[in-house]
Amino acid sequence: EGCLPPPSPPPPSPPPLTCNDLAGRTEIPHKSCRKADPGDCSSIFTWKDAASGVARLCHGPEPGSSKCSGQLVSGCTPPSVPPFAPPPTPPPPSAPPPLTCSDLAGRIEVDKCNKADSDACYNYYEVKNAAKHKYKLCYAEEGESKCAKTKSVTCLPTSAPTTAPTAAPTSALASPPPPSPPPSPPPCGLRIEFDRDGSEADRANDVNNLGGFPGPSPSVATSCDGALGAGVEPPTGGCPCGCGCVCSGLGPAPPGTPQQLRFAKVASLYDGSHQTEPVQVLDLILTNETEYTPWSSMRNGREGKRLGEVSVAANTDTRFKFRFADSNDTDGTPVAVAYGFDFCLFDIDTGVGGSLVESVEACGSLNYFHHGGGKNGIPEGRGYLCDNIKVDGYLEITTPSAGCTLVTGLREGTGADNPATWDDVVVDPDGDLTCEAYDMCPSSGVSGFARGPGDRVVDIQTCATDGSEEAGLFPSSIDVSPWLRGKPMRYTMPKFVCFTFPAGTSSFELTYRVGLGASAPYYGRNFFFSGASVIAPDDACGSSPA
Repeated sequence: EGCLPPPSPPPPSPPPLTCNDLAGRTEIPHKSCRKADPGDCSSIFTWKDAASGVARLCHGPEPGSSKCSGQLVSGCTPPSVPPFAPPPTPPPPSAPPPLTCSDLAGRIEVDKCNKADSDACYNYYEVKNAAKHKYKLCYAEEGESKCAKTKSVTCLPTSAPTTAPTAAPTSALASPPPPSPPPSPPPCGLRIEFDRDGSEADRANDVNNLGGFPGPSPSVATSCDGALGAGVEPPTGGCPCGCGCVCSGLGPAPPGTPQQLRFAKVASLYDGSHQTEPVQVLDLILTNETEYTPWSSMRNGREGKRLGEVSVAANTDTRFKFRFADSNDTDGTPVAVAYGFDFCLFDIDTGVGGSLVESVEACGSLNYFHHGGGKNGIPEGRGYLCDNIKVDGYLEITTPSAGCTLVTGLREGTGADNPATWDDVVVDPDGDLTCEAYDMCPSSGVSGFARGPGDRVVDIQTCATDGSEEAGLFPSSIDVSPWLRGKPMRYTMPKFVCFTFPAGTSSFELTYRVGLGASAPYYGRNFFFSGASVIAPDDACGSSPA
């Protein structure tokens, strides 16, 4: 991405599915294909509305995803198949079961799973990080005398945690076990998630027509037949999907379609009164306030992604407005968020040889922060950031005018460095990705390799002799995108920044800029964004926010 020759086109979308593809599939009792067996996506379906003949046919997994996707088809009649898939064969006792957030309900909190009653492991869970709502579920492992625990899952507790009963001491000298930690408080603040539970159904309601350039949609089969070649003049009227994508199978947006990128139900507002249910669910609407030219609008949106993405052509800058609206309001009337919130931009870097420089400018924010500090240092409650991960040499941060902050990428990057989720850029103090791991020299004594077209992006560190600062590699962890595993963390982690906007904000503006490419005016870059889950100050929770 952002390199010469033009970036490879995204993987082709699955062929358009019809009711004919329903025959022979097995219905599952879930409403989401994401809960289906990822090894058997194409043989499964679920009814969205059986009475109306609307079914969701599963397919995938898509590249970069470990779960099935789904496509809605209408006008179908029930096939002659069993009403539900037969119960799955239980995994071998030695393998961790596929436990999810739904398995958290009714369990008892313990300090550590290995201290739980080994005869009833499935009755317990432990809190990994209460502020980030991360939990580990206990389970029994064959041949072991103590309970094991799963990888962490991120979810809101379905009920207030139950305190495990304290066993009576066996003797007068025996000490009682330490008390369980207090229940985590209900969430309070704004949570922005592009891959929330049910996001597949939410994507069906997205509007992907930023600046009048149509983007991928779950209901329209699209493909990209490659970029308009360097030196080839755009056709009369311009490139309908951006000159980085000669698109096919995609007509103009239906008449009346607003020229916007609307992400359905990506924001949830909590007021500290309830553990699981937000007081309001919001859409995030993105419009261009100045002229906008994408390199490939096929990259716009969130299809198969856990971050929002917008493509911007080389040698252009566009001021975008982001606003919140109630998910039930088709008019998109702006909604003021009662609490302050963070909005973050990722993968801010340059192309090969310092071309195609990316920058983003924000005005009206209260603060900005990143690994290693920020306007006022690392804010309280951001335990996922590290003091030792410095952005010097990666980001240049300036103040072009009063109240505005400009962040410019300094380090070369390639598409293989791109993050796809928050877990790719922040640490997990209790897991494999720690602050200390960022400065740990691999056993080979060498960190990095030549990459990009022609291996022209060279960032290799002989840490065995030159020191281990910034030498750490991403672990082989399920919480990290597969293409990043085993690669230097410095290629990805220092290249993001977050802006904090004040309570009462209903909209904010960001200006994206992409510099000249080596063969102007061709090529472009992609900007990635999401929000951080912010817990509002204690004095703002549980009261009527201003």
